Amino acid sequence: MTINWVLAESSRMRYAAGSSMYFAQGIPYGLMNIAVPAWLASKGVGAGEIASFLAVIILPWAFKLLSGPLMDRYQFLAMGRRRPWVLGAQLGMTLSFFGLVLVDNPAEQIGLLMILGLLINVFAATQDVAVDGMSIDVTPVNEQGRLNGFMVFGKAIGWGTTSAVTGVMLVQFGLGVTAMTAAAVQAVVLLGFMLTMERRGERRLPWSSGEAMSERRAAKSIAELMKGLNAVLWTRVSLILMAIMIFDGFIGGYGHALMPIAAINLFGFTTPQWSQLVAVMGLAGAAAALVLGPMIDRFGAKRMLVLTISLVAIHAFLLAETQYLWENATYVKVMLAAWVMLGPVTMVCMIALAMTICSSGTSATQFAIYMSLANLGASAGSKTYGLIAEQTSYVEAYLLLGAVTAAMIGIILFHRHNPERTSARKRAPSYTVGMSTTGAGMYFSGEMRCPKCRSDMQQIMIDGTEVDRCSACHGLWFDAGELSKLRNKQAAAVLDIGDVTIGKEQNKIERYRCPRCAGSMIRLVDPEQPHIWFEQCGSCHGSYFDAGELTDLATVSVSDFFKRFVTDERS
Repeated sequence: MTINWVLAESSRMRYAAGSSMYFAQGIPYGLMNIAVPAWLASKGVGAGEIASFLAVIILPWAFKLLSGPLMDRYQFLAMGRRRPWVLGAQLGMTLSFFGLVLVDNPAEQIGLLMILGLLINVFAATQDVAVDGMSIDVTPVNEQGRLNGFMVFGKAIGWGTTSAVTGVMLVQFGLGVTAMTAAAVQAVVLLGFMLTMERRGERRLPWSSGEAMSERRAAKSIAELMKGLNAVLWTRVSLILMAIMIFDGFIGGYGHALMPIAAINLFGFTTPQWSQLVAVMGLAGAAAALVLGPMIDRFGAKRMLVLTISLVAIHAFLLAETQYLWENATYVKVMLAAWVMLGPVTMVCMIALAMTICSSGTSATQFAIYMSLANLGASAGSKTYGLIAEQTSYVEAYLLLGAVTAAMIGIILFHRHNPERTSARKRAPSYTVGMSTTGAGMYFSGEMRCPKCRSDMQQIMIDGTEVDRCSACHGLWFDAGELSKLRNKQAAAVLDIGDVTIGKEQNKIERYRCPRCAGSMIRLVDPEQPHIWFEQCGSCHGSYFDAGELTDLATVSVSDFFKRFVTDERS
């Protein structure tokens, strides 16, 4: 069977590339955030140093939104819009793992280990942003959810497998061999991705033959972006959500520092036992989070978040008040497993809550800010535990965790959001989908995207009606009732500015999903001018016209009469 390596043409290749790249992102988390902290504790490294290590290495995920504007500004289109960044970040992540062989004695070289962990996550976070952007560019609307499922699955398998395997390898072979093995796996993923192309005709490598198949897009200026953000970011509901995200991140970071140290030093776990427990229960939690989706839709994100975060608080208080059961291995294992499983379950509720207010054209950046605050909170939480670890007992540490969680519940109760009161400005569905150990998976821009070339649709106001026009191929989207208002030469002259030749090529693309509601598109012909083919959504009844078709529709000539006899009947 011939393999189609072109991402824009092959759904199988999109699924394979997306899941493999997310698998690669999971490797740093499984090693650096799960296995290494437990291994450090078993080596006698202090709680404060371990917590500081965790607080620092997560910082690139808090600031990853800054890489987006860089990717928009600096592009090598001959290799694709985002693919060069994916390759560069994956190469950097592969090489940075080799740096870990320099750490011979972790107890004395914790600073070097921290710097290398930070560097690895810089490349991992950059790769994440680049893969998300590439996926958005080349994936049809009706495949977005399925692709995200593959990506989330790939990442979960990545960090789950890595934590279980490296937990054993660190004890038996040390950090050097473990790091080289991880680098080798990353290199295999890199070599596989090097065979792909975003679009046919592009270069696979800088020195290969090929040319740019995508047009350069003008990115929004920082001033424009901030103007749009200011309108939504400093509202009451947004400020409360930001506080919730910080608290949730703090709780997660505090727990990620406390739990492995307690597991090793207090409950007698070995590094492999802890890593394997996290791997198994983390995957179980990811599965539970996916099942939780319909419940969030039915009962609301706020209610489900209160429920899940209440379980976290009860868990912390219960663990603190049952010190007499800490000698019971089964009880301890169940409690630690419950903590690991509650993490992804809580996160999916947090993502759903944030989604409800990300309704502007800057929703991708707005959501990225919320997730960055959660990651900053995680860094602060880990650091906080490191600062108090030497002055508090484990009972007090768990009581503080329960108290902070209870405070978060109080903040959640102040959250009020009525979607019906938001701006009436029409928009495409803004999907923020996926859940991972470092925050969200792939999220999609609030801008509606062209269903044929996947570029952003721009809003054009004419005669009091807002029409969406593709920024690249200049196809036009009309919501129900809009076409009848603008079916005239004056409107066509303003709206239909695209190249007719490109429009004819795009007209060959007939099978796609509605860019407004993801419904099925029905292939139709204009009854007055049967040579004009267009598509209409069977759900929201919006219509899409390729470049040149609105002008043709608004102009009735003698030639149109004869075209009906030479135009094939549309099947």
